[in-house]
Amino acid sequence: MLFHARKSALGKKYVDGDIILHQGDPADCMYVVLEGKVEIVLDDKTEDSLQLAVLGEDEVFGELALFDGATRIASAKALGDVQVLSVDKMGFLQWVGEEPAFTLRILSKMAGRTRTLIDEVIRLRKEVKRLSTSTKP
Repeated sequence: MLFHARKSALGKKYVDGDIILHQGDPADCMYVVLEGKVEIVLDDKTEDSLQLAVLGEDEVFGELALFDGATRIASAKALGDVQVLSVDKMGFLQWVGEEPAFTLRILSKMAGRTRTLIDEVIRLRKEVKRLSTSTKP
C-alpha cells in the first residue's frame, strides 16, 4: 500500500457517476485511487464511449500530465464511492526522490498500457485487412 496515513484524511471523495476529470481538460496532476474503482473512458462525443480501464486501490491515472503537460486524453469516472488523491508535479518529484520504487511502478504501468494499446492496434489492423479481403468480389 502506498499510503500508511489514515485514508479518511487524504484526498477527495466522489460518488457513483461523478466525473473526476474530463477528456480535453488541462492536465496538471495525476491521481492515486485510495478507495473504490475508477473507470477510464475515451469519449468520442457519441453515446458509444470506449472503456479503456477500470482501476482500483493504489492504481494511478492521469500520470501522463506529469510528463508532457498536454490536455487529458481520456475521462475518469467514479464507479461507486471513490476516494482519490491528486499529486501535482512538485509532489510527484518529491515522491520520486523519496521512493524510487514508486517511479518504477509508474513507468511499468505506463509500459503495460502502451503494450496493450499496441496489441489492440495490431488486432484492429488484422481485422480491417480481413474485412477488406472478404468484401472484395
